[in-house]
Amino acid sequence: MSPGRFIYDQLIPYIGNKRKLLPLIRSAIRATGVQGGTFYDAFAGSTVVARLAKTLGYRVIANDWEPYSYYISLAYVHSNRAPEFRQLGGLGRVIDILNNLEPVQGYIADHYCPKDDERYDPETERMFYTQENGRRIDAIREQISAWRGDGTIDDEEEAVLLAPLVFQSAYCSNTSGVFKGFHRGWGGATKTAWYRIRSTLTLSPPVFWDNGRENLVYREDASRLVDEVQCDIAYLDPPYNQHQYGANYHLLNTVALWDKPAVSRRFELRQDKAAIRADWRSERRSLYCYRSSAVHALSELVQGLRARFILMSYSTDGIIPFDSLLEILADRGELSVVTQKYKRYRVSSQRPSPKSHNIEFVAIVDTARTAGKSNVEKVKQTVLAEHIHSQEAEDRLLDEGSGP
Repeated sequence: MSPGRFIYDQLIPYIGNKRKLLPLIRSAIRATGVQGGTFYDAFAGSTVVARLAKTLGYRVIANDWEPYSYYISLAYVHSNRAPEFRQLGGLGRVIDILNNLEPVQGYIADHYCPKDDERYDPETERMFYTQENGRRIDAIREQISAWRGDGTIDDEEEAVLLAPLVFQSAYCSNTSGVFKGFHRGWGGATKTAWYRIRSTLTLSPPVFWDNGRENLVYREDASRLVDEVQCDIAYLDPPYNQHQYGANYHLLNTVALWDKPAVSRRFELRQDKAAIRADWRSERRSLYCYRSSAVHALSELVQGLRARFILMSYSTDGIIPFDSLLEILADRGELSVVTQKYKRYRVSSQRPSPKSHNIEFVAIVDTARTAGKSNVEKVKQTVLAEHIHSQEAEDRLLDEGSGP
């Protein structure tokens, strides 16, 4: 099996997903010279970087405090092979059972779907899923919960079933990727992604990769793990902007936790339209999403990490000022950087960004070596030169497009 099949299998469509930046991250990993050590992904998200590290032969520790990410990590990072599912006849049979369940009108169908998929009211009915797919989510999730409750499946087996369900709950959603709102009508005015939104939600078993190592998964605030995790390479990819992942992907957390928070069946007020879970405010409010706290949070984390090398992905559009970021990293060791032009996220083709690209970079900190301010300035000029070059190229394209 090729590494790519494992790395890219059932990745949730995720803002900030490093899928397109993996060549850049792989270059940064190789630049450390570490082979066969421990790789710690402190903000695992979709798990694509942790999966990459696993295929490169590292023992992987993955952490993310969002429940949906935790279960994906358990399935793809912790598990090296398919669990046996002894009581149910194997993973293939279990997936068949779940896909052939009679749909159930339960929590998701009642609260996040219109009553009728053809005659709906987007002014009062939530349209995150078709009624058909909402009932399929309900049936599958209830069955997984029942099996876990009576001991038919264990924690690892539960995660291996939840990971593809979380993926399908993202893939079949009537959204542009995040769950702060839904399209008016299936796919909106342009019928964007009709093929997936109106598809029948169907599970596929995860693809596994055996790296022959004992891989660990945590669901914690990364700052609380600095004394617990020791590694050769620590990879940091904190949120860049003000959007909280717990709010953006609240429905994926509901599917993962299956705690059924109280929600009205229909909405009248705009603030109740998305029915966002409240626990992101009390339990998982990220300090990296606020200008007032992001710098301090990163500084404490970087200083506390027990790592030979620290790699950090960030963007020239990030909340943390570029100079501050470099100074924080340079305080831990010798700093270098690799860069890549990256297409900016936009909600749809109808809502383009003011700039089509920004510069993504991976900073590399060698914590066993120190360097002065000249090193920081050199890294800064490397990134800024790439940014200027990219902007000049974009300006030339705009000028050519506006010509006679």
